Amino acid sequence: MLIRPRRTNPQQIASDALTTRTYLLGLPPTDPLPRILQIMASKRDLIRWFIKEVHWATPRNVAYFMEGRNNARLSRVYSSELSEMRTVKDRTLRLKRIRNQDGKHAYTVKAKGLPTFLFNHDVALRNVIGKFLHGRGTQNVSFEKPFDASIRQYRIELDNGHMSERQLEEKLVKIYARLHVQIIFIMRHRECPHLEAERLLKVFQIAERVFPHQPNKVLGACYTSYLENGTVFNRRGQAKLKPNHV
Repeated sequence: MLIRPRRTNPQQIASDALTTRTYLLGLPPTDPLPRILQIMASKRDLIRWFIKEVHWATPRNVAYFMEGRNNARLSRVYSSELSEMRTVKDRTLRLKRIRNQDGKHAYTVKAKGLPTFLFNHDVALRNVIGKFLHGRGTQNVSFEKPFDASIRQYRIELDNGHMSERQLEEKLVKIYARLHVQIIFIMRHRECPHLEAERLLKVFQIAERVFPHQPNKVLGACYTSYLENGTVFNRRGQAKLKPNHV
């Protein structure tokens, strides 16, 4: 069953928040905010929208969504930004910081807690989602199982290499054979990123056996390179993701 995207207008998100914030400056609701504050409001509304969609996020996640990339400087920038968003006067716009049992923290609007065992996996998944959404507008994100994440017709699978070749093949047959969706496998290896390409090749070999006449059924990329360039592949070469029509 396909998950239909909500028709969300990013300009409307920013517009609504601009109206909400005018009272903070002592301006009538009809008066426009100064240009510099319009930019800030729009930026923060997009950040807040992203965090609501993915339930919680770290500064790295937000950097990939807003900038399409991340480094030490951007992590510091968005760490500061998210911290400031915890102190806004309007409680409906205020972020909260939550921690897991290991002391790792993230920012949220409504989530009550963070995973502990799967925290690193879920942070990496949100990096991928942020990169995927960057420049594509606002799109509905779902974490409904058995998928790691769903965006439009795409089902994102963050593969950490723990499944055998037989298990991967069974997964493609049992879960995806009858669904009119495209799978994007993101291959991640924390200790040895150079092994991501080998794992991706194995997935494409399995996909060719399971879906011989559907070269675009299974797409994929190495985690490290995807975060750098956003490029995905099918078993024949580079693939193009369909544009978002909203």
